[in-house]
Amino acid sequence: MQSERVRAQRKEAIYKLLLALCLLVMTSFAFPRITWLGNLGYALIALLLTQLVIRRKQVLGVHDRMYQALGLVALFTQLLWLFTPMHWQFSGVPLVLSWILMVGWSVVRLVKRLASEQHVNSSVLMGAAAGYLLIGLTSGLVMVGVETIQPNSFEPMSTPNGIDLSNASVLDWMPVFAQINYFAFICLTTVGFGDITPMNPLARMLAVSTGVIGQLYLAVVMGILIGRFSSELRKS
Repeated sequence: MQSERVRAQRKEAIYKLLLALCLLVMTSFAFPRITWLGNLGYALIALLLTQLVIRRKQVLGVHDRMYQALGLVALFTQLLWLFTPMHWQFSGVPLVLSWILMVGWSVVRLVKRLASEQHVNSSVLMGAAAGYLLIGLTSGLVMVGVETIQPNSFEPMSTPNGIDLSNASVLDWMPVFAQINYFAFICLTTVGFGDITPMNPLARMLAVSTGVIGQLYLAVVMGILIGRFSSELRKS
């Protein structure tokens, strides 16, 4: 009984920590001076999902070790991409591929974990919200990677006055790329303000995919939570 209680507390702590990291990354987009916190938040999310959560398990299978390795690859590709010059366009390709695979795998694991919960409480709701935000944040990161691979994929993009970005690295462009992260959440929520437009086929498919995946996630998770809550009401 005590071990189950400790395991439940660990799950709740992971849900809360994941949500806190997602909110940290989103906050960094609103304030250009602390944009670097967003990159740190992404790295911590990768470590949390693929290293900390897995180490809680007593026995690691082949898929668990592959998942851990994928998390390290995603973290390495992010760091490599951040410090490369913008004209090294193909440095974003490993980033895009590794983060799509890692977060897609992570969301599937998260949904399975939510489905295994016996009770719907505030921590479970935090975990569900964190998964939704994680999809939006990853879509933004992937869109930014595509922007570095194919410049002018999203327009218009405003550059802050007085900043020379002609020979800058990807990290120096982050305050500008925050606009693309905003666009990713516009797609995720299917609001569609139209102030930023995807200009090429790959960018357009990313926008469509983000909207579709966001709605599928909501449908699946809401079905799980409502079904679990209804069963609790019937039992009570």
